[in-house]
Formats: sequence, structure tokens, C-alpha cells
Amino acid sequence: MKFTLTIILTLFTFLTYGQANNDTIKVIAKQISPGQGSKIYIAEYKVIKVVKGTLTNDTIKVGYYFYNEFQNAPDTALLNLTTYTGDTKTTDYYIFPDYDAKKGIEKVKLSFVDFDYWEGCETGKGECKPLTFIRSSNDENWYLFMPCGGTATTVTLSKQTGIPKENEAIQKSEISYSDCPPTFDLTNLKDGKYFAYMLACGLGGQIEINLTTKE
Repeated sequence: MKFTLTIILTLFTFLTYGQANNDTIKVIAKQISPGQGSKIYIAEYKVIKVVKGTLTNDTIKVGYYFYNEFQNAPDTALLNLTTYTGDTKTTDYYIFPDYDAKKGIEKVKLSFVDFDYWEGCETGKGECKPLTFIRSSNDENWYLFMPCGGTATTVTLSKQTGIPKENEAIQKSEISYSDCPPTFDLTNLKDGKYFAYMLACGLGGQIEINLTTKE
């Protein structure tokens, strides 16, 4: 019985360790140079925003098999990466899942709110009409980038005006300056009216956002 239990615990530890090492890292990045090489192509990217996981640098190299190239890939994309655990002299090196760029590269739509607009809404000295963001389909990856408010920024997205209660917040971005910009994932949100509320030392207040799909 003890032997069987030991085997089970060993297998569990092994599987947990393997899953931890194979966790997908998600980043929004712009391609600097396309894939080059022989059997393994290596492309270089400038990271715009880390969506999930951590990276060693804001400029990374990504490997994939040449026959798994994503033809006509967008310059800016959502990348699914895994950490390369083999021996290599290449710094800041990652790979697409199964070395397949078609699995690793996803098209992404980016929308932006700039600092001056938000400050105008906060102070009442600028034009603060509700913003409307439009997507072409309900299933496209879609992220909203917002301005940093200072050394620390907290932004909540809700259906409520004013500061939402914790259970009213649909999404919350709470970051330091080094992790800017704050972002919301709009991908799975329904069309309609939303409110973003910011608390920060250099910027704050609320803006209204309208999401619309036009297929």
C-alpha cells in the first residue's frame, strides 16, 4: 500500500512540475524581424503588453519550425509562447507551442484611450463625449489600452457610474508604473455601455465606453 501511494505521489509531482513548465505565456507584441534560419526559424518581437505570465525582457526571440510558418501574419499580434528549457546561447528565447507559429500567433484588435482625453474628463476642461469602440466580429481578440495615472494605477470596468463595489467590477487592472499600460480584455464582453473608473496619483475619474459589433 505504501509503495502504491509513493508511486502515485511521485507521478502527481512529476505531472504538476511538467504543467508548470508548460504554462502558456500570452503577450501582445510587434514583429521586429521575420523568422530566419534553417530548420528552426527565429523571429524577433517587441513586447507591447504581457497579458499572462512573465518574460525576461521586452524584446524577445521566438522559435518555430519553418514548415509551420504563419503566412501573412499580422505585424502586431497576440502571441502564445512557452519557455524553452533546452540548451541555447540565444538570450530571451521562447518557442511557439509545438514549434507551430499557426498555434502561437493570433490576430488581435487594439483600442486606446489617451491621457489628454481622460484628463479632460477628470477636470471638466476637455471634451468628454462617450467613447465608442467597434469590432468586426464577436470572437476576435480585443484589448483596450488606457493611460497610466502615476506610480500606481487602478482601473475598474463596470456597468455602474462612480466607484463600483468589488462585486460590481467586471474587470480590474491594478498595476505599478513598470507594468503600464493598464488594459482590459474586451474579447468576451457583450455590446453595450460600460464605465471605467481610475484611481491614481496623477489621473483619475470616470469615462464612458460603448462597445459595438458590426459584422
